[in-house]
Amino acid sequence: PVTSWDLDDLGLDAGQVGSTGAWTAVDDAVARPPRTAGTIIKDEGEGGRHIADYLATHKFI
Repeated sequence: PVTSWDLDDLGLDAGQVGSTGAWTAVDDAVARPPRTAGTIIKDEGEGGRHIADYLATHKFI
């Protein structure tokens, strides 16, 4: 079962909750760009080296 509590049950004032009582505010939001095609690395014995090179060029390692 789901128990529902209102502000009186919690002893809170309406100004303490929601956007009024939030410590932060969202100034702007932008839609995420569509995903692009990934890089396919075929492993013909050198797959590990190709992956390491890819990660290094993109500064992941």
